[in-house]
Amino acid sequence: MTVVAEPVAAQPQASPPGSRARRPEIEGLRALAVALVVVYHVFSGRVSGGVDVFLTLTGFFLVVTLGERFARTDGFNPVRPIARSLSRLAPAAFVVLAATVLAAMWVAPRTRWREVVDHLVSSVTFTENLRLVDESVSYAALNAATSPMQQFWSLSIQVQVLLAAPFVVAAVGLLLRATGRLRHGRRVAIALVAAGTAASFVWALVAVRADQQAAYFASLPRLWELGAGALAGLLLVDRRPGRTLAAVLGWVGVVGLVVCGAVLDGARTFPGWQAAWPVLCALLILFAADAGGRNGAHRLLSLRPLQWVGRRSYGIYLWHWPILVLYLVRTGGGRPSLVDGTAVIAAAVVLAAVTYRLAERPALDLLRSRRPAWAVALVIACAAPLVVAGATTTAQLDRELAGFVPAADDPDYPGARALLRPALMAEAGDVEAIPPLSVIRDDWARLSDSRCVLEGDEDGGTPLEPFSCVRGPADAERRIVLVGDSHVAHWLHPVAQLVDSRGWQLVALINPGCNLSTESEFRADRSLLEQCEQWRSRIVERIASVNPGVVLALGTRIAEGEREVLPKGFVEAWQQLSDLDIPVIGLRDNPRHERDVPDCMAELGDLAPECTVSPADIYDDALLEADLPAGVQLLDTRPYFCTSTECPSVVGNVRVYRDDSHVTNMYMRTVGPVLEPDLLALTGW
Repeated sequence: MTVVAEPVAAQPQASPPGSRARRPEIEGLRALAVALVVVYHVFSGRVSGGVDVFLTLTGFFLVVTLGERFARTDGFNPVRPIARSLSRLAPAAFVVLAATVLAAMWVAPRTRWREVVDHLVSSVTFTENLRLVDESVSYAALNAATSPMQQFWSLSIQVQVLLAAPFVVAAVGLLLRATGRLRHGRRVAIALVAAGTAASFVWALVAVRADQQAAYFASLPRLWELGAGALAGLLLVDRRPGRTLAAVLGWVGVVGLVVCGAVLDGARTFPGWQAAWPVLCALLILFAADAGGRNGAHRLLSLRPLQWVGRRSYGIYLWHWPILVLYLVRTGGGRPSLVDGTAVIAAAVVLAAVTYRLAERPALDLLRSRRPAWAVALVIACAAPLVVAGATTTAQLDRELAGFVPAADDPDYPGARALLRPALMAEAGDVEAIPPLSVIRDDWARLSDSRCVLEGDEDGGTPLEPFSCVRGPADAERRIVLVGDSHVAHWLHPVAQLVDSRGWQLVALINPGCNLSTESEFRADRSLLEQCEQWRSRIVERIASVNPGVVLALGTRIAEGEREVLPKGFVEAWQQLSDLDIPVIGLRDNPRHERDVPDCMAELGDLAPECTVSPADIYDDALLEADLPAGVQLLDTRPYFCTSTECPSVVGNVRVYRDDSHVTNMYMRTVGPVLEPDLLALTGW
């Protein structure tokens, strides 16, 4: 069982001076938001809306505070509020990061170390949300592979806004001052914030429809939530509702926020219009303030326990996520029991209290007693060790991967050749298998040779080939086209070895998730599905345009939890090429395992039977006798990966898989010599 969880946000920086900073109901709102996020994460796995509350609070304080500071001074320096904000956020954040990295290196398998370091660098530089957009992480799939620093996505958005907002306020303020219209500053601010909020909201609707997973973490689709808070701060600064109305609004906001996660599936809909629910709940509480009298919600939010939690909510946010994720790593990904979940929450609260006392409070005291330059020095002092450690480790891992590329005839690493000639294993030395588990996930299919160049679609529209590689002379006697998804990309290196040795040409048309087929297979994301459909609609024409001697494509498919199949769409696409007298060889799919193989090897050892799969459970040999279009043949690749009884995780001292089904490039380098005679026999070349 997995936990569906909401990404957590760091609490906004400490409330600025003024009346808003002393409003206890806001501290209570922070406490309520953090409690909901933590409880939903640990026990329910649904999005609570607490993140959206914190984004709204950030906007509520930010614009008004900056505007007031500009109006009070003639020499507003936008760098000063940035330095002070970062110095309040950095100490606790970087303490959590340092502790998380150390704990992850101890708890997580070596296969996750590179991921941990990459997310460390992104978190320290407040670009974690951009990394997650690039990775298109789905929050519907929280498991042991989730980054323990993923919570920094929201803090990254907040810091990005904190970096930009002072300069925007300064530019607008200087323009108003220069034109003698500074007295209209509030109305101008309202107009600009309203326009930006509306634009971001529209963009969020579009982005969610195109790619909700990426939109969840992106900055622009989230700005409307901060903008809503900023508008509230600008419009409600001098307004208070009547007692009865305030009591009703406050309780509606509190109750609405509590039930939000139970009613909405925000993990699959936010930051679209559904995210307005928690945002509006927060605004209702802010508007009601403490005007509700004896029956107001502010009385609940002002209780001493909530005030205590609210002041430490930043640390609770930061700590509970890595504790939860590392718990999942340690236990195998199951949802915590009531006892374990309570322990996770308790640990987060205790660590947050310690961090508040030893990091947050001293940083604030230092800011009050020193010049702003001390704020900059504090941030640098906190960040420098983590940046250096991350960069150094990344460089070391890169060198480690580059240093384990054996020669093609290295007797210690026969790889796939050992399946066909078992005697080679007896001749191989007793050496550590490669690639190392710490870098195995980086060993993806690729061609680094300079003769392989990328090309795009000349008409400027949707690229025909997200990865199009031409290798070899244009006047080559024979041309091979390799077309399909990431499982086809496995064959880049073996086929390149063949064409290089014979002076032929390789044209690789690789599109992850898309195969030479007339129908879609697995794409659930709308934008990728549409892109794949465009690619498939033009791919036969593109193949024909290069006049290939043969086309290599995926011949069968082994889906997760299923046996091998020959998709109807494959055969229909092959028929189109057959009608053009273009020969096709379908490459039988490689094995798919139930477990992530590197993680299994890290836990149980390279030779553990749990890290293998039986060919009888996944392959269907009857497909080799299927009735195919003229000029189409299937190449049985099973002997390159399996014996008669198992498909091992290590073959000839080379680790085969970088996840549950993708093959390491290092292993595929050893497949070339065994592929060549089989391929030449089918082509008759």
